[in-house]
Amino acid sequence: MSAMPLRAPRPSGNAGLRWRPRLRLVRAPAPARSRLLFLLLCVGILGGAMLGALALNTAMATTAYVLRERQVELARLTESEQQLTATVEQLSSPAQLANQAQRLGMVPAEGLSYIDLETGTISGPAAALVGEGDG
Repeated sequence: MSAMPLRAPRPSGNAGLRWRPRLRLVRAPAPARSRLLFLLLCVGILGGAMLGALALNTAMATTAYVLRERQVELARLTESEQQLTATVEQLSSPAQLANQAQRLGMVPAEGLSYIDLETGTISGPAAALVGEGDG
């Protein structure tokens, strides 16, 4: 054996160049879109829907109170109308009319009298009161 150290032989010339991949310019990746805008949009839509439902519910409750007040008022007016109708019917009964006429000094008619429109004469018991009559 020889005393020379063992070394790998050096390639000579072009043989020493190894194959390397060709380098190219790579653009930086686009920054990821923030999810904050999407999240804010979702929260805004949800909040708007909740406020809309609240406004609708409030309007419906207000309308219900107004409707209830109108129903109570209608019931009172209907009752008042029924009482007034009963009073009118009571006061317009024949017995009440006869009593009121007597208080005013009126007397009952003795019979039926008729007015002849063509001649302008009165026939019947009232003819004697007027002074014009057939009989």
